Amino acid sequence: MARLCLPDGAVRGIDIQGAQTGSVTSYTAGRDGTVTVDNPQHERALREYGAFAANLGGRTRGGYRCPTCSFGSFVRTCSRCGSTCEKE
Repeated sequence: MARLCLPDGAVRGIDIQGAQTGSVTSYTAGRDGTVTVDNPQHERALREYGAFAANLGGRTRGGYRCPTCSFGSFVRTCSRCGSTCEKE
């Protein structure tokens, strides 16, 4: 099962016709703009139309930023250059 975003914000739904039976499956985007696809062939067809995987991770909060190399991390010591990071 995959959650996909449709290729454009103006696209609210898309129909996929089955290759073997010819039946049509409609995928309509929800309020968040994503569709849930259970069929791997339909997922492949939607990706060919331009659909992409939805970011379900969300935004991370806080963390540290290195003043020397501008590398972002979650620990106080920079793993890239070794200097002390500042709280964001």
